[in-house]
Amino acid sequence: MQATLRISTLLLALASALPLAAQAQVQTPAQAQPALVQAAPDVAGQWSDFLAHGTIEKANAAALVIDTLGYTVDSVDADKCRQHASELATALRDVPVSMLIQRAAMLCDEATGDRAGAERASAMLAALAKDAFAQATRGAWPKPVRIVYPGDAIALFASAGMTVRYEAYSQRHPTPYFPWMVAATPRDGGQEQLFSFDFIDTLQTLDRKSPAYGTPYLRMGYVKSIMDAEAKQGLLRSVDAMALSAAAAAETPQAKSAALRPAAEQGGITSTQAWMFVCALHAYAGCSDGLIDILLPQAEAKHGYAMLLLAMAYAEGIGVKADQKAAEALLDAADRQMAQHKAVVEYTDLYTAVHPDKDLPPFLRQRLQAARDAGNAAAAIILITADMRAKGKSFVLSSADEAQLADPANNGTGRGFLVLSQWYEDRDKAKSEDFLKRAASAGDPTALRHLAMQLRRAQGSAPPTAEALQWFEKAANGGDTFAMYYRGLIDVQEGKPSNAEHWLIPAIVQGDEDALFFLADLWAAGHAGMSGTPERAVSMLESLTTSDEYGARARRELASLAMLGRGMPKNPERARALLTQDARAGDVKSQIDLGVALLYGRIGHGEQASGRKWMERAMAAHSDDAMAAFGSWLYYQGTGPGDRARGLALSRKAADRDDTTAINNVAWYLCVSSDQRVRDPAAGLVYSRKLEAHPEIGPSALDTVAACEASVGHYARAVELQQRVVDSAKGLSAAGPDNLKEMQARLALYQAGKPYIEDPAIYSGQDQIP
Repeated sequence: MQATLRISTLLLALASALPLAAQAQVQTPAQAQPALVQAAPDVAGQWSDFLAHGTIEKANAAALVIDTLGYTVDSVDADKCRQHASELATALRDVPVSMLIQRAAMLCDEATGDRAGAERASAMLAALAKDAFAQATRGAWPKPVRIVYPGDAIALFASAGMTVRYEAYSQRHPTPYFPWMVAATPRDGGQEQLFSFDFIDTLQTLDRKSPAYGTPYLRMGYVKSIMDAEAKQGLLRSVDAMALSAAAAAETPQAKSAALRPAAEQGGITSTQAWMFVCALHAYAGCSDGLIDILLPQAEAKHGYAMLLLAMAYAEGIGVKADQKAAEALLDAADRQMAQHKAVVEYTDLYTAVHPDKDLPPFLRQRLQAARDAGNAAAAIILITADMRAKGKSFVLSSADEAQLADPANNGTGRGFLVLSQWYEDRDKAKSEDFLKRAASAGDPTALRHLAMQLRRAQGSAPPTAEALQWFEKAANGGDTFAMYYRGLIDVQEGKPSNAEHWLIPAIVQGDEDALFFLADLWAAGHAGMSGTPERAVSMLESLTTSDEYGARARRELASLAMLGRGMPKNPERARALLTQDARAGDVKSQIDLGVALLYGRIGHGEQASGRKWMERAMAAHSDDAMAAFGSWLYYQGTGPGDRARGLALSRKAADRDDTTAINNVAWYLCVSSDQRVRDPAAGLVYSRKLEAHPEIGPSALDTVAACEASVGHYARAVELQQRVVDSAKGLSAAGPDNLKEMQARLALYQAGKPYIEDPAIYSGQDQIP
């Protein structure tokens, strides 16, 4: 991540011209760019070539050149321009799509009398600016305007004669973009316009040498390093964003508002907004004290966003007595202040965040209709989707509605296509699939995941194709946490657990529980090259034991490590205490783990009777996992009358309810048993084929599928499958040498045209199946 750390400092320096405090007002792009109307070079082609061939090293070097020119947005030092002319020429060649570099070149050429050079730079700057303004105003759900450096946005506004009023990072995580919202206005006054820029996606695209290249971890690393550097310099946008992250990690409403208050007092937009949400959703005495005092000066200065936040405060009675008339007046004032009725759209987002299950109130619907009639595409989309949600199955999607949602101008991120795909899912499968593919092509992460999962289900247990992995990776980089988890799983299965961290850590940061415990398992296993150790896994799990949400699961994981002696000395007594705590409280998974540990003598000997009781209690809760686990123990270890027969019956029952573990167990029993009253290869093959249809079943289950193929004489197929098992076992250090030898021995049997049959000794001392 060294390139990330280098460029963060450079970006900070280039952004230093951006005012930290808010001001307020903006205008439309058409009004904002009178001087930039020359014929445009091929901007799209320039960007495509730059993203395909540019490098982070060249971007760093080009940024350094700007500092040598005495550049201050509106002027340069002519002598320094002459001194560093060759470096500037290289920067122009290496990063031609940067408005910062083009503006610096134009100013240098003007200062040194190079008229032709100034015209070339001016033409390119004009083309880039025109393209940026077009992107910024493109329909509903547009992508952020792509830039290379924050200084590009400053150069854009300077060239267009606009003034920055306030700014904020509007998301906590890059998904895949990390929008930087900037409100700007013409210097001589006028309406305020909100722009959204993104430079994180550009930078991570260029950083091809990073070990985390192509993963959300690299995006996350850029965001963190840049915000850390900016916050140290006092840039409000990062102070604001970091306060939001601190509040998200806080556990109580009081702690959340305390984390947000300092940044809000400095004028931070996202911290003020989040503070309002805390008080709206988790009000406590004194929650909103001081909030109105912060918003009033900004609203009086006609900061559009502060005005609509103040309107929300009056509507909800946050920090002030509820006053609907005042709220509507403030919202209307904000809507006049912000171009294209942007305020009512932003206010609707706030309202739905506070009231996710409520229909739009009449006052808001009326204003959205007015915005729609004035040409605001986002307002039109909001009204359509609100009616879809409110009316449910009685809603009738008109051709005009569909055209609006399917308009490419409203699908910069593919959201409109996804809405249509979901609408048609139970009405017209073909149309649903078509819109799903269009949404995925536009980058919607949910659509990308759905398409990837469709491919994987079709492929069954075969290794994922390059196409499927590509869809998953795009979904993961788009912020889909399941896709992150899945992609990490594939790395583990391919014997690259250290790479899995690049997918799992971003998912954990976004709150994904399964990714959190998966990473703890990997650390606990002691895989080489990972950032965590078994001891660190224990420490992380210990910290989670006090959590209401994750505590029981963390205690189960700790109990497992205590039994194994991983990351801590073996401690069966502690394992027993951890499991018993939650088992007695009714946690079914803890009951199963406790029962299994007692049955197999992992936390004491001769306590099978107690283990049976816990398993019976878990099964009474209709747990398929309990049936599969208890069924396996009864089949192999039970010594009481009828135990083995009951174990087989329980396993079959769970398998027939589609429990994957039970399907695996039943297929194994039927295909490899030496007991002729159990052995039934044809029936076992049916179960194994069902098992094989599950994607990512893992080497152990694949071992079962291979054994079943061999049991019916399909030796070539058995060899193919078992070779995959052996290859997987070689790549997984946790598999162990004994397990690998066992897999290789079965492979040799199948190569010799023989099935695998279990040693009859494993059933000794048990009842036979009647």
